[in-house]
Amino acid sequence: MSSSFSLPVSRASQRYQARKRSITGSVSGTHAHGDVLVSITFGTQTLPILFDTGSTLLWVMSTYYTGSLSGDLYYNSSASTTWAQIPGYTYSISYTGGTVSGGVVGTEKVTMGGFTIPAAVLGAANSGTPSTAVGGYIGMPRGSMSGMYLPLANTFMQNIVSSLPAPIFAVYLPWGTGAAASSIDFGYIDSSKYTGTLSTVPLTSGTFHWAIKSTTYYVNGVKHNVTSTTTGNAIIDTGTTLLRVYPEIASTFYAGVTGAYQDGTVWVFPCSTTAFPTLTVDVGGVQAPVSHELNFGFYETLPNGTEICGGGIQIATASPMVFGEVFLASNYVVFDDAAGTIQIANIVF
Repeated sequence: MSSSFSLPVSRASQRYQARKRSITGSVSGTHAHGDVLVSITFGTQTLPILFDTGSTLLWVMSTYYTGSLSGDLYYNSSASTTWAQIPGYTYSISYTGGTVSGGVVGTEKVTMGGFTIPAAVLGAANSGTPSTAVGGYIGMPRGSMSGMYLPLANTFMQNIVSSLPAPIFAVYLPWGTGAAASSIDFGYIDSSKYTGTLSTVPLTSGTFHWAIKSTTYYVNGVKHNVTSTTTGNAIIDTGTTLLRVYPEIASTFYAGVTGAYQDGTVWVFPCSTTAFPTLTVDVGGVQAPVSHELNFGFYETLPNGTEICGGGIQIATASPMVFGEVFLASNYVVFDDAAGTIQIANIVF
C-alpha cells in the first residue's frame, strides 16, 4: 500500500491522553469477497467498510465521483448535515491488490463499535472503482510510529483511546464452514475467543505496519529456517485475503499436497483435495498454526474436466510476507500500539 495526503501533519504519539473513562466496544465483522467488512455510520449513512490494519486512511466512495454510481455503495455528502469539506486539500492512495482511490477531504461524524468521533477526517472519493460490496476503507495502522503521518487527525484508535480501559483492539476472524461470528473488540480481551494463553510478541519499529519477524516455519512438524531472505519480515494485515509467504515456504507446504502445482505464480490443486500438511509460521518467536481456508475455492476446469482450486497460501511477490485473513482465521490477535506489541493465541473456531 502506498499513499499521499496533502495536509499538515502532527505527531500521533503526542495525542495519547490519560484515560478518564472506561468504555469498551465491539463491531461485528462480515466476510465477503475475501474482505473483512464492518458497519460504519457517516453522519446518518451506514456503509460496509473494509477493516484494514495494513493501510492508513479512512475514505468512502462518494457523490463527488464523476462517473456512474448506479447500483453501487457510496456516501452522499450533500445529504449530510455534519459533513464539512476542507477546501484545497485532496488525498490519494493505492493498494497492492490494485484498488486506487483519490478525492476531496473533509470532516464527518463517524460511528463504529459504539464509539462516535464528532469530526473525523474523511476522504470522499472522486476517483477509483465503485463497488456493490465495499463502501470504502478504514485504515487501522500503528499511529505512534514516527513514519506515520496522518494529516490533521488521529487514527480511529487514537480518537477513542482516552475512553478505553486499555489502549488495544483485538481481532477475532474465524472464517469458513462452521465458523463463529467474527468481531473486532476495542479496549478489552475476550478470553472466550481463544484457547491456551496469549503470547506477547514485539513489533518491528519504524513502520506504520503491524510488523513482526518471521524466520522459521514447520511443515508436518519438521522445522525449516527461512533461507530466501535475511530480513524475515511479515505484517499482520486484515486487508489482505490470503496468507502470502516466501516462495520456499509455499513450495515446502505444497510438496505435501497431492496434485498441487503452480499455474504461473499461483499455487493450485484438484478441488477434490481434502488432506493438507500441518503448517505453523513464526510470529516473533511464536509458532502460529494455519489450518483454515487452505482451499480458497474454484480456480478453473481443466480440459479433462478436473476442477482446480486455488490455495489459501500463496507466494509473496515482494518482502514483507503478508499474514492476511487466512492466517487470522486460525489466530486471535490483540494489537497494542502503545506497548509496541501484539498478543497471539489459537482461535476458538
